[in-house]
Amino acid sequence: MQFMITFNHIDGLWERLSEEERSSHEQWLAEFMKNLKEQKQSNLVFFNPPDQRKSVRKQLDGEMEVLEGPAIVGPEQVGGYYIIDADTEDEAVEWAKKGRWMVGSNEIRQMYSV
Repeated sequence: MQFMITFNHIDGLWERLSEEERSSHEQWLAEFMKNLKEQKQSNLVFFNPPDQRKSVRKQLDGEMEVLEGPAIVGPEQVGGYYIIDADTEDEAVEWAKKGRWMVGSNEIRQMYSV
């Protein structure tokens, strides 16, 4: 089974971290990315910050609207994702737990091809 795991962060949290905390996160992230590549043949995909996004929304009247920023506004924004093959959802959950360092959430979604 394939799962997409998003990593979501509290907007502005990175900027509030000390240099020591940022350095610790960068070391942790390098190790996590190495393990993800070796064990699951996957890579992290990072997104630009929310203020650098555009959203396209089709209105009920058929008009297309291009908006600055994320489609869903909130304190927690998607920072990126990775896709893994896992035998069970529980295995995917364990990888989501491994992939959590900062305050925030990781969402696990099973993927289907049609």
